[in-house]
Amino acid sequence: MNYPYQDRFQLFLTQQGLAPLTIKTYNATLAHFFSFLMSNRPEFSTNPQLKNLTEADVRAFLTALKEDEKITLSTYNKNLSHLNRYFRYLFTHQLISTYPTLTIHGKATNPNKRLTTKWITKLPEILQDDQIHFYTRLTLFLSNRGYTVSEFLAPGFEKVWNSLAPNNLAEKQFITSFNSFIKPIQELQNSPQIFLKQRFTPDNPGLSNAGLHKYLRQDETYLGFSLAPKFLHQAFVLYELSHHPELSDTQLMERLRLDPASLLYYQKQLISHNK
Repeated sequence: MNYPYQDRFQLFLTQQGLAPLTIKTYNATLAHFFSFLMSNRPEFSTNPQLKNLTEADVRAFLTALKEDEKITLSTYNKNLSHLNRYFRYLFTHQLISTYPTLTIHGKATNPNKRLTTKWITKLPEILQDDQIHFYTRLTLFLSNRGYTVSEFLAPGFEKVWNSLAPNNLAEKQFITSFNSFIKPIQELQNSPQIFLKQRFTPDNPGLSNAGLHKYLRQDETYLGFSLAPKFLHQAFVLYELSHHPELSDTQLMERLRLDPASLLYYQKQLISHNK
């Protein structure tokens, strides 16, 4: 199903630099939304014009997603974000005179501070999601390679980054997109580092741990899990331990770059995590 001003909105998203896969998810959300209105909102379906679309229609759709389709809160927030961007585009381009999502806010997911490894299997999808900041996606990418925050924020880590080979198409596309994103910032700061402040800071251009956390906190509600790098690193180690029981302790220490005490700690953590 098509939706009003679809071609114009798609062109706008393309001009904003969104990836084709991301634009496809916008189209799916909006097609689903207008299909729902035609089937369930007679006030709109009898005269399906945007001027007849109300905040109550949007809330009814979101409620149906939550109660009938049992979507997660992070998916709820993603759908609302898609709708909000669509209506903001229509409103700012004077295609509608009301803004039906103006007072509708996302729902806090209360990210679980305990470890979760689910993000690792979803990483290809996350890396392609342009609504998540590049620094957040890069943190997840590097955490999934076993690097700690102290390692990848350190000057000189760009040499490691430039040597990393992608494991799949999503990683390949992300590496290309990130390099395009960071290049003008590197030129501005006259620094090859990959985590950089976005305002010119000649004496100390590298992003601090606290500075990185500001970006991560902005994406936590959207993703629905804790993005604290220490949890991400622990999740990676636990995931690797659970998926490679055939490896010896020596092989695991080499693979995960752990000393004997740290390996024993994580092995105990895995037992506790699986209870």
